[in-house]
Amino acid sequence: MKRIHNQATLPAPRLPFGPVRGFSLLELMVASAVLLVVVGVAVRYIAMVTQRSKAEQTKVDLVQEGREFIDEFQRDIHQVGYPGCSMFNNVGFAGCFGRQNDPNVAAGLVYVSNTRIIFEGDVDGDGAVDSVQYQIVDSNGAWPPAGNCPCTIQRSQVPKLAGWFTTPLLQPWIFSQEVNNVVNSGVPVGGAAYGGGLPISGNVLFGGGAITNDAYYAAVTTFKDYPVFTAYDQNGFIIPINPAVDYTTAPGQQILSGNNPNGIKSIRITLNLLGSATSGYDTQNGVRPVVTLVGDGRRNN
Repeated sequence: MKRIHNQATLPAPRLPFGPVRGFSLLELMVASAVLLVVVGVAVRYIAMVTQRSKAEQTKVDLVQEGREFIDEFQRDIHQVGYPGCSMFNNVGFAGCFGRQNDPNVAAGLVYVSNTRIIFEGDVDGDGAVDSVQYQIVDSNGAWPPAGNCPCTIQRSQVPKLAGWFTTPLLQPWIFSQEVNNVVNSGVPVGGAAYGGGLPISGNVLFGGGAITNDAYYAAVTTFKDYPVFTAYDQNGFIIPINPAVDYTTAPGQQILSGNNPNGIKSIRITLNLLGSATSGYDTQNGVRPVVTLVGDGRRNN
């Protein structure tokens, strides 16, 4: 016989009596204030990180653009004077001068100054001699630079033509590559390492716009006064190139010759690049990114 046990019936849940207590107005105001402060700090931090990232990206872009230009300059200098006269005739340096207008012979360095360099060589390995020029122009695009920086450094490469050597500065150069925001334009005298740079136009963003770029960014003299191009002999001593050295003159031939122990053996390119005043600057202090890039090109011929 099956037994049935009586189970106690549980009482039904009882609903609370009276009103349910919520947040007071004061508590809501305090919570809202705390949330506002936290969100404000987060938004400000995000904005600061975004702007810093933009400034760093500007610096990265400056480095990448300038580095590629300098790398090409170094490769070009390695090919200066190739193929030279000695490859065609077993004659000395003096015997080669009469063949400098030959389009198949690279004269090597033709014109060198602190703001412009012209040379010849097969720089792209296609078997043809090229005439290459690097020059720096001021903010108005003028050479020699006489106005203000930021300046622009330009590169031109054209095939060498017969008779070109006698008038290199008058040839129809085509500048297809350039780097902007260059602020060093020195033309030192007497073999000095630096001096004679152009002013840097504009005002910095802090100080109510009352501080000039020239006063702030050029506080270190070499920043604007260091030359873009500097020439050295085989012992590393600076060779004065102000006034410019021209291969069409007898003294210039000796200085520009790769066979002369006291002539130019290597050329240094220095680019001090300053970020744009309208983009990429640090909003906390108004300072624009600054990048300094240096490359040494040593001639092999």
